[in-house]
Amino acid sequence: MPVTGIRNKMHFLQLSDVSVGYPAGRGTKVVQSALSLTAEEGELIALIGKNGCGKSTLLRSIACLQPILQGSLLLKGENLWEISHRRRAKLLSVVLTEQQSVASFTVRELISIGRDPYTGWLGSLSEKDNRIIDEAIGMTYLNGFEHRNIHELSDGERQRVFIARALAQDTPVILLDEPTSHLDLPNRINILLLLQKLARETGKTIFISTHELETAMQVADKLWLMEKEKGVNVGIPEDMVLNGVFDRVFQHPSYEFDKEYGSFVVQKLLDKSIATRVQHPGSLMARWTTKALTRKGFRISATAPVGLQVDEERRCWVVSCEDESVVAHSIGEALQQISRFMG
Repeated sequence: MPVTGIRNKMHFLQLSDVSVGYPAGRGTKVVQSALSLTAEEGELIALIGKNGCGKSTLLRSIACLQPILQGSLLLKGENLWEISHRRRAKLLSVVLTEQQSVASFTVRELISIGRDPYTGWLGSLSEKDNRIIDEAIGMTYLNGFEHRNIHELSDGERQRVFIARALAQDTPVILLDEPTSHLDLPNRINILLLLQKLARETGKTIFISTHELETAMQVADKLWLMEKEKGVNVGIPEDMVLNGVFDRVFQHPSYEFDKEYGSFVVQKLLDKSIATRVQHPGSLMARWTTKALTRKGFRISATAPVGLQVDEERRCWVVSCEDESVVAHSIGEALQQISRFMG
């Protein structure tokens, strides 16, 4: 008996032959065309790519903040451009970078605005509305902040408030444009981890456009890696590393993608040489010593006049030249002694 597959599967969100762009002069600038993409419930999807590839344009088009130029955009089989604004507001919620500038609301007042599609601007909040707002506050770790003015918060705290407002809107899809662009490193990581947690625990489909490629690779379920005017590469981060997509898309003479560590490595000018002796080449001491040497422009050569030994048992570095040797107790000290020997 032949085995048959499932035909005509309805994806949660489906873009079919979509082109996106924006007005430019008297015409329209098309930034991506003929895109056919899908997303499923509970996925955290990161839109990544170089500047100008169309990340924000595509995100805003999915959010119906600007029209698609051709094609169809379906959510659970509904065409998002053929439904009312009120109905759409119950399906899509959006967090934009420019929303950092808002009126002088308290945290709870701003989050409560997320209930507008259900109550109207002049509507009163029901018991259900308040329960949903409380849940959004709890999920974004804002308990105790409810009565603080939004302008009294840090950038990271304020961004959590905007995410909480989107959660209070209770839509199956949340779209965030550069949600970490104003934040320091700890807050950037915390926001991305929060979004990963929300996608897993709420089953919502969450889209983010971001430049945080290395962090996005660690939290996103799927990447939409965009190339300028060349479409979108789709896959899980690990597959995209192994199949060489990052190598190709981000190829540049100044840096390269390190497949082993999943990070970008700056290509340095190595115009000096040093001989090294290491007990355990893969150890932490050896690795960071090598990083320091390449940063200072050294390549490893067995015939170099100056040598460096990494002594892990004594936790020190021994710099030698001809009959003289000096013990250093940090990489910084070792670099100073190498510079002295090299004149």
